[in-house]
Amino acid sequence: MKRLLSVLMVLMLTSAVVFAGGSSEESAASDGVTTIRYWQHSSAARDEMMLKVIEMFEAQYPQYKVEAEFIPEADYNQRLIPALATNTAPDVFQIQQGMVSKLAEVGSIQPLDNSVMSTESIQSDYLNAAVDGLNYNGMYYGMPTDTQTIILLYNKDHFRAAGLDPENPPQTWDEFFDAARKLTIKDENGNLVQSGWGGKGYWCEVAAFVVQHGGTMNDENGDFNFADNPASVEAIRQYISFYKDGNYSTSFTANWAGFRQGLISMMLGHPAMIGNLVTTAPNLDYGVALIPAYEGRHTTCISSWAYVASSRADSVAATTFIQFLASEEVERMWTEETGQLPVSLSLVDDPSIASDPKIALAIDSLKDSFVGTLQTGALNSIWDDGMERIRDTDADLETVLHEMQTALNEELHTQL
Repeated sequence: MKRLLSVLMVLMLTSAVVFAGGSSEESAASDGVTTIRYWQHSSAARDEMMLKVIEMFEAQYPQYKVEAEFIPEADYNQRLIPALATNTAPDVFQIQQGMVSKLAEVGSIQPLDNSVMSTESIQSDYLNAAVDGLNYNGMYYGMPTDTQTIILLYNKDHFRAAGLDPENPPQTWDEFFDAARKLTIKDENGNLVQSGWGGKGYWCEVAAFVVQHGGTMNDENGDFNFADNPASVEAIRQYISFYKDGNYSTSFTANWAGFRQGLISMMLGHPAMIGNLVTTAPNLDYGVALIPAYEGRHTTCISSWAYVASSRADSVAATTFIQFLASEEVERMWTEETGQLPVSLSLVDDPSIASDPKIALAIDSLKDSFVGTLQTGALNSIWDDGMERIRDTDADLETVLHEMQTALNEELHTQL
């Protein structure tokens, strides 16, 4: 028996949660209406929007009824994994993109029904960098949601105070690091008062930096190889030099909290922060730009969650719902009302989709992008722990990178 299934069963036995219900295959009512059970990790804006989308779906497809449950993200996997182990999982649900191949291999999820969404239509109608990570053995097992890239967000007031042009943000990495050092302020004792950049080694921005500089994160088989690639090692060494020079410390301030509070001048992060800052820092005067470029390319990294269908769900019903969630009509709603990035090519190339220039810039970032590969919680934890050692200790960078790479590859193959 596959190891992942064993892990799922152990978690099921240790869980105190009791689940009820079955798949849509078992839930067709006598009136011919099929119920689709749907789960997603919860946030107020996402939940509200999904309720609107479900209402639209049921109006267009009266043969289906969707029962939605919104679960706090901290509890999501603790609910979902035991449900998968006991075949009580919802019909359609969200998972981190990196879990697709693992769950597909053990048969917990099923490929999209080709009669509803063909492989050819997905490849021709959607941004390849956004859907590539959802393909397992030549079949697509889901569609992206919460798609994000890495862009630059910067404090315009800080730029003015430092004599930098607030309407001309850094375009290259040399300009970026130069501005970051000019924006960093220390008191007479050498203590930070303001940090020019608050990044701390988030994998997606490091991956973009590495790829731009000719390095690789993975080999052709998908295994991590950054520690064995001299260009990757040198890129990470350059990336981390800002911290080593004492220009940022997590003991000074948390990075995004510091940006909101005016303690940090620049952040590399997801476009989702554009919507977040509207409510968390409404008076912050900030701008956005593409991730800095190397040799003229603003190549960025894509991350996402995915809508998938459990193996016991009615194939046509589940795929019809996923197709609707990934439709141009629904993607346009998400983008216009929440700032979530679209992956339909028709929308990526449609200048009318975003009246907000910040969102338009974020959509433009999709045009030179690649799929990220550290898209599970376990992989992220390994990466974060390693970057913390590199950033905050005197540990040898190459030694730590090799230890990270070994641990990541072990985790990658643990459940195969």
